[in-house]
Amino acid sequence: MQMSSESLKQATRPDLACPSLPPLTACPKRRSDVTSRLVDGEMLVLDRRAGLIHQLNHTASFVWERCDGQSTLSDIAHQLVHAFDVDPNVAARDVSAMVMQLQELHLLA
Repeated sequence: MQMSSESLKQATRPDLACPSLPPLTACPKRRSDVTSRLVDGEMLVLDRRAGLIHQLNHTASFVWERCDGQSTLSDIAHQLVHAFDVDPNVAARDVSAMVMQLQELHLLA
């Protein structure tokens, strides 16, 4: 089965394959009023405004720490590839999905 150039583009660009995902050029930034602390290898994120504490696993913590408003999703995915030895397409998809979840939880500015 041959893939069209558009299908190939979607396969390598998760933001095109699933339009609801943020673009890989986005620079996510943590809300300044949200507090986070690493405890036993997992990140605890305190959202006082919502009265919630979120517990992030190791991979989500890695992404969270890089949501600095400077790094693009592509940058974060590239760092994830090297830190966890994962496929670049999987990393890009996972980083985009994680950032989308953080946005849905209103943890990003």
